[in-house]
Amino acid sequence: MKNIILTVIALFGLASIASAQCGDDLMKKALGAMGGYQYIKDFDIKVPAGAADGATFSIVLNSRTHYQINVANGASNPEHVTIKIFDASGKLIGINASNGKVFDTFQFICGKTGAYKLQVTCSGEACARAVLSLVKQYTEAEMP
Repeated sequence: MKNIILTVIALFGLASIASAQCGDDLMKKALGAMGGYQYIKDFDIKVPAGAADGATFSIVLNSRTHYQINVANGASNPEHVTIKIFDASGKLIGINASNGKVFDTFQFICGKTGAYKLQVTCSGEACARAVLSLVKQYTEAEMP
C-alpha cells in the first residue's frame, strides 16, 4: 500500500513539473523576445502526440499591417515547433522555417483583412507559447 501511495505522489510531481515547463516561464520568454512592438495576442500551444495536423488557431489580421510572431519552445519538445499562417483560401503567407532551420521569431505583412489560420506542428508531443505583435501599419502609399 505504501508503494502505491509513493507512486501516485511521484506521478503527480512529474505532472506538475511538465505543466510548469509549458506555463508562465515560456510566456515571459515569448513576451521578452517581442521587443518594443505592440502586443496583440498570445497562443498557449499544446501539440498532442501523434497529431499530424498539430494545433490550429484562428486569427483576424488587418491589411497593410506588418506583424511579428515570437515562439518560446518547451524544454522537453523533441524539436522546435513550426508555425505556418494560411489565408482563407489555404495559401501560405508566413512560416518560421527556411532552408531546414526553424526560427523563434518571424515577420510578415498582411495584404488583406480577414480570418487566417495559424497552424503549429512538431514531430512529437510539444508545448510552446507564441506572441503575435504589431510591428507597423502602413498607409496604402507606403506599402512595400
